[in-house]
Amino acid sequence: MALESVRRTLADLPPAERQRAVRAVVGEHAPLTLARERTLPVHSVLQPLVPALTRGHTVQCTGTAAMSCALALMVAPTQGGSWAGVVGIPELGVAAATELGVAVSRTVFISTLADADAPNALSALVDGVDVVVLSRATTAALPPSLARRLQTRVQSRGGVLVVVGSAGALSIDLQLVSSVHEWEGLGHGHGHLHRRRVSLQLDGRRHARSTCHDVWLPGPTGALEPVVHEGAVVPLRRTG
Repeated sequence: MALESVRRTLADLPPAERQRAVRAVVGEHAPLTLARERTLPVHSVLQPLVPALTRGHTVQCTGTAAMSCALALMVAPTQGGSWAGVVGIPELGVAAATELGVAVSRTVFISTLADADAPNALSALVDGVDVVVLSRATTAALPPSLARRLQTRVQSRGGVLVVVGSAGALSIDLQLVSSVHEWEGLGHGHGHLHRRRVSLQLDGRRHARSTCHDVWLPGPTGALEPVVHEGAVVPLRRTG
C-alpha cells in the first residue's frame, strides 16, 4: 500500500487493518538500524542546542511554539531516510510541515486513537519508525502501565518519543521549552507575517544545565533558520 493512500485512509480503518497498514508501509521502507547507531540527526540550526537525538529518549516540547518545535525535530531524521509517526494531532498542517522541511512522504499520520486500539497502534509505530510524535491528548489517555511499556519498547527498539505538551505518565529525558519573542512582516495596518523569532530553552535530567538558543521558526521561506548576530548558546543560571 502506497504511503499517500495510507495517509489518506489510516484514520478511517478498523483497528486491526490500521495496524497491518502501518506495519506494511514502514516495514517495507524503513532502513535497518545498527545497535551502535545510538543517535538520530538534528537540523543544523538546532545543533548548538541539541547536537543529536539519543535513541531511546523521550523529548517534551512545551510553550507557545511546541508543535513547531516537534516538527523541527522531525526534519533531519525524515530527510535522512528515517520514518516518523504523528499521533493525535489532526490539526497539524501538512503544508507547513513540508515547508519546514519534514519529509511527509516518510511520515505516517494517525489523527485519533480509540482507547482499545492505542496499545496495538502505538506498538506498530514504535516497531517501524524512528520518531513518534504524541499529542497531549494522547499522552493524557495513556495509563501509567501502558506508558511504561511504551517507553520500554521505545528504548529496546531505539526510537525517539517526542511529546507535544503535557507528558502524562511518561518519563521525560529532555524538555524543549519555546517562547515567541516576535513576528515580523506587518507594517501599520498592512503587510504579511514574514517570520517568527522563537527562543528555545533545553533542560532535563539528561542535560547537565539549561541552555537557550534563538531561531526563526519559521523563517521567511517557511523553513527553520538561524537568528544571525545573536551570539552563541548562552548557559542559564538555575534558580531554586
